[in-house]
Amino acid sequence: MNGDEHLSISLATAAVVLVPWVSVLPPEWLVAALFGVFIGALAPDADANDSAIFHTRIPGGKGKRLIVLPLFGYAIRYLVYYPISLPFIALLGERGMPRHRGVLHSAIGVVLMTLLLGAYAWAIGTIGLRIPWDIGYTVFLLGFLGGAVGHLLEDSCTRSGVAWLFPLSGHRTRGAITTGSGDPRPTIYAAVMAVAAGGLFAAGKVEAVPAALFPYAGIAVAAALWVIFLLAARPRR
Repeated sequence: MNGDEHLSISLATAAVVLVPWVSVLPPEWLVAALFGVFIGALAPDADANDSAIFHTRIPGGKGKRLIVLPLFGYAIRYLVYYPISLPFIALLGERGMPRHRGVLHSAIGVVLMTLLLGAYAWAIGTIGLRIPWDIGYTVFLLGFLGGAVGHLLEDSCTRSGVAWLFPLSGHRTRGAITTGSGDPRPTIYAAVMAVAAGGLFAAGKVEAVPAALFPYAGIAVAAALWVIFLLAARPRR
């Protein structure tokens, strides 16, 4: 999928997950989580030469720009993507070489990317700038990981697919959506998630879900909708 589709679906999914926590978590944590999802939703495409994360223009933002976006893009490409590719190149040779929808489009790739990004943040902030590590940074990293996983789910709906178990397996989970074809399903997915987020918000207001279960309702709803989305995209192994 393209950048604006990744952002709209990932942020809508994050909204579903976070809505039950709006009245519980500090606002700055919610902002950190959403910003993490925003960056993470674009991060796996740092393995492509001209992806949205290398430009200041916000995908789908109607001309709005975010100056730090390419800073994240190039940092992830040169300080994260290339370093974590080295052991794969050493072990797999040509199969491990940097390429689009390679290691960054795998489960182990997004985990390593998140861990290394966190390590850089800790080293620069705590050691270099003497800024104590705050839980807000952890929340950002969790959002980043969630956005990156969302990116993989979204690309699993496309014809190119995603090799989730790379390097253990080269099999790709694929769908029938062709990126850039105008297929309406990505827009529908984002809209359905947004409606679900609104529904959960309303359910919380009228206490339609038991209080003990409500914090986890967003995760359950998002997971159920993603099962439906993947089926609707006709994924195949």
